[in-house]
Amino acid sequence: MRVFVTKRNVIILIVAVLIATVAIVAVNTTGTPGAVSTAADVIVKPLKNAVAAMARTFESIYGYMYEYDKVVAENNMLKEQIAGFKQDYREYTEVSEENARLRDLLGLTARHSDRKYDTATILSWSASNWQSSFTLSKGSTNSEVSVGDAVITETGVIVGRISKVDLTTSTAVSVIDTTFSAGALIGELGANGVITGDFALMREGLLKLDYLSDDTAVLAGDSVVTSGKSGVLPEGLVIGEVARVLRNPTGLGMYAEVRPAAEVRNAGVSYVYIITEFTVTG
Repeated sequence: MRVFVTKRNVIILIVAVLIATVAIVAVNTTGTPGAVSTAADVIVKPLKNAVAAMARTFESIYGYMYEYDKVVAENNMLKEQIAGFKQDYREYTEVSEENARLRDLLGLTARHSDRKYDTATILSWSASNWQSSFTLSKGSTNSEVSVGDAVITETGVIVGRISKVDLTTSTAVSVIDTTFSAGALIGELGANGVITGDFALMREGLLKLDYLSDDTAVLAGDSVVTSGKSGVLPEGLVIGEVARVLRNPTGLGMYAEVRPAAEVRNAGVSYVYIITEFTVTG
C-alpha cells in the first residue's frame, strides 16, 4: 500500500485529529461515553490505520534510501577498483612491450655490433599531400644525432631519416616522403634498384622502386632492403615489400610499387632508434 503525503492529506489528517480530540474531550466532560466513545472509535481507528500505513511507508522509503546509498557506495568502490586494474594493466602492457622492444633491439645489436644506437620517442607526425615527417625527442644537446641518420624500429625496419637537428628535438622525413631515396636490394637474388618517395604514391602510403631493367627478377611479395652501397644508410634495413610491378610509361624498363613495413601513414610507430654510427660496407 502506498500513501502519498500531499497538502490535502495533511489537512485531512489534521481535521481527523481535531475531531478525535473533540470526541475524547466530550467523553470526559459529559460522562456519557457510550455513543461518543463509539463515534470516537469510528474516527480514531481509521486514523490509526492511516498513521500506521504512513509509518510503514516511511520505513520502506528509509530502507530503500539506505539500500540505494549502500549500492551507490559499492558501485563507486567497484569503479575505483576497475580503474586501478586498468591502470595496472596499462603499466604491465607498457613494460611488457618495452621489454619486447629491448629484446628485439638486443638481437639486432648482436647481429650488427658495428652500429651505435640511441633511443627516441616520436613526439608528433606531420603529413600532407606533398610531405611526410615526424619530430623526435632527441637533439644536439641530448644525443649524438646528426642529419642523415637512419631512424628504425627495434626489428630493423627503417622509418625515415633525420633531416634537421635542433637543440632538444630533431625532424625526420619518413620513407614515403618525396625527398627520401636509397639504394635497394630486392628479393632473395638481391636485384638492385632505387627506392624513392613519390607524390602520387605517397597518398596511398606507398614507395616507388625504380630503375629496374626488363630482365630484373622482381615479383609481388619480394622484400626490399637498403643496399648500403651509397654509404648514406646502413645495409640490410627493411624497407618493405613489393606490392606490384609495372612498366614505365615511357616503355623503357620497369618499376614497382612498394608497401613500407613501418606504419608511417597511420602514425603507427611511437618508439624508435637512431643509428648514430655504423660501418660503411662495399
